[in-house]
Parts: sequence; structure tokens; C-alpha cells
Amino acid sequence: MVTNKTIGQLTSVLSWATERQKLLNHNIANADTPNYRRRDLDFAQVLQEKKNRLPLRRTHPRHMAGSTHQSLFAGTDWGVVRVDQNGVDLEVEMVTATQNTMYIQSLTQELNSQFRRLRTAIGRRS
Repeated sequence: MVTNKTIGQLTSVLSWATERQKLLNHNIANADTPNYRRRDLDFAQVLQEKKNRLPLRRTHPRHMAGSTHQSLFAGTDWGVVRVDQNGVDLEVEMVTATQNTMYIQSLTQELNSQFRRLRTAIGRRS
């Protein structure tokens, strides 16, 4: 079903995946930089951040208070042991970057499909 909400959500996720791709490419570029720690965007964490931005209100004294954790970047350590203390495993980064590229392609295809359906609904067949 074509809705503004669907298109908005797809563009939001596409934006997230693009930002993640930039970080993954940065990790690959710094694979030989001493003391570099890899960075990544964690989708579940970003989703939780979006949820935490909702206005939180305690409506009952027994409700728990909400939290507003602000870190979007996940600094992960794959257990790489290198003399220069670099935390990037090039093979893992390449696989992760390829998976993310395929994810971006699928999101782009779905977004294009949404726009095609919208054009068809409007009456333009192209």
C-alpha cells in the first residue's frame, strides 16, 4: 500500500543505511591505522533512540521512569588481536559493507516500486 508514511519510513531507513555505509567505508579505509577502533551504527539501538525521543510521562506512581540514552554509534571489538591495537578485521568489514550495500539496493528498489505505484494510482503509466 502506498502511503506518505511508508515512503517516509523507507527514506528514513535508507538514510540510516547510507550513514552506516559511510562508517563501514571509513573502517575499511583505516584498517591499517594504529589504535583505530571500528565504528558502526546499530539499527536496534537507533530504533530505541527514536522510541526514547517520544515524550515520556509517568501516569502512575508505580510506572518506571523513562531513559534517554543518546549514543548512536556502537564501538565494537571483534576480538582482533593486532600489535598496533587496530580493531578492524578487514574481511568482516568487507562482508558487512557488502551486506549493507545489498540492503541499500533493496530499499531503493522498494522505494522505486512505491513511486511507480503512486504514479499508476495518479494515472500516469510509465
